[in-house]
Amino acid sequence: MTEEKNIPKTTTQVDSKPNIPKPTTQVDSKPNIPKPNMALKNFKFNPRRNKICFFTEQDITPDYRDTNVISKFLSPNKQMISARKTGTTAKNQRLLSTAIKRARYLGLLPYTINHKGLNGNWMTN
Repeated sequence: MTEEKNIPKTTTQVDSKPNIPKPTTQVDSKPNIPKPNMALKNFKFNPRRNKICFFTEQDITPDYRDTNVISKFLSPNKQMISARKTGTTAKNQRLLSTAIKRARYLGLLPYTINHKGLNGNWMTN
């Protein structure tokens, strides 16, 4: 008969977190609520308002030569306003973004608020 030896098996696992009891504290009166994102806090979006695309309503396509129309879709900092805020359709938003980029490249629209044109004068729109 074979005799089995009672040899303890060695483990190679190392406890990464020792069992330390957590200190008991009093219950806070304020619940642990995460802070809201500041970008979402400043975003004003009314889901009840049905937005209609400006370009489909007027039956026009965004063109880089119509700087008066395109400038309506720029913020005061001359950044493009999202389609969610303006209500433009996805197709017209893509055409609008390319029209804005082309107008900026040709110098019809400024890239930023204080942007010098080719002649060295500050552009104002």
